[in-house]
Amino acid sequence: MLSTVLSPQAARTRAEVSSPSVLAAPRPAWNSGPGVVVGRHIIADLYGVAPELISRRETVEAILDEVVREARLTEEGRAYKQFEPYGVTGVILLAESHLAIHTWPEHGLVNVDVFTCGEPEQADEAFRLLVEKLRPAAYRHVVMDRG
Repeated sequence: MLSTVLSPQAARTRAEVSSPSVLAAPRPAWNSGPGVVVGRHIIADLYGVAPELISRRETVEAILDEVVREARLTEEGRAYKQFEPYGVTGVILLAESHLAIHTWPEHGLVNVDVFTCGEPEQADEAFRLLVEKLRPAAYRHVVMDRG
């Protein structure tokens, strides 16, 4: 399991030079399966996100729509909850799996969960786009190849 706190600039640099095998968590000793990787799962905490980007459903939904489109993912459904006075939780069901977000504008905090089956680069791209669009001051994330 990898956990990293990076500035957005360092994150872009790392994403550009890291191969998926570098980002992938090692297979635990207890998993003696055939070694088939069925998907990539990225779980992240983003810090210092501007409240105006994460307070209202409409804004969060528009950002996630861009991420899904630009990462070439296939949406199958969606559900969002607007909290009052602010904050959003949402999930997009993907043919490839899911993309979930939970926001705490009062803390500048966003939790995201990106899981895609098939090409691991789709999860990497979706996460890169989330960081690009939400512009956190820092983040930490875990990348796991599932299987």
